[in-house]
Amino acid sequence: MHFSRPILKSLIEKQKLVSGFRDLEKQLTANGIDLRLAALVEIVDGGKLAVEKSDNKMPKLGKAFVLKGYEMRLAEYGIEKIESVDEKFAVKLNPLRPYFAVTCEEVNIPSNVMCHIESRTTLFRLTQSGLFTTVGEAGYRGFLTFMLLPFLGSEIELGSRFSQLVFTELRGESHYEQQAQANYQGGKLF
Repeated sequence: MHFSRPILKSLIEKQKLVSGFRDLEKQLTANGIDLRLAALVEIVDGGKLAVEKSDNKMPKLGKAFVLKGYEMRLAEYGIEKIESVDEKFAVKLNPLRPYFAVTCEEVNIPSNVMCHIESRTTLFRLTQSGLFTTVGEAGYRGFLTFMLLPFLGSEIELGSRFSQLVFTELRGESHYEQQAQANYQGGKLF
């Protein structure tokens, strides 16, 4: 069962289901919460997903734009050029150039809840971009990272609301940490 706005608001305020929001009333929707964009990182060459995790290859990263105060989210990835910017800084998106999109908000998902991650319709209507996402697993804690793919040249401001989370209660409990490959706890690109 999906959480309604009043239930979601209560869980955010009392259990810190989501933290780091700027304006809870503005970001809450009828059945979810909007997430803001903290950073964009260019992906300039593809990586490799292998059968064995040790054989995986990270993609090559290009320039990054990050809101001031969120730089630590990109610190461990060897990004050569990171530009720290103020909110409302507009990043020019290059057509068909993929970017990692990192959220301002962090989640603290209990063991009996998971979340669906979706694009806001304004993202694809105004920037002609697709957002590649997954699900937020029960027990996951940290910021979120997605892939943004603009189809045309457009712009997006850091700090803008670009994605939405919708939370679902699970029957029974599940624990992210108990997965054999659960290595993204806390929020990691790789």
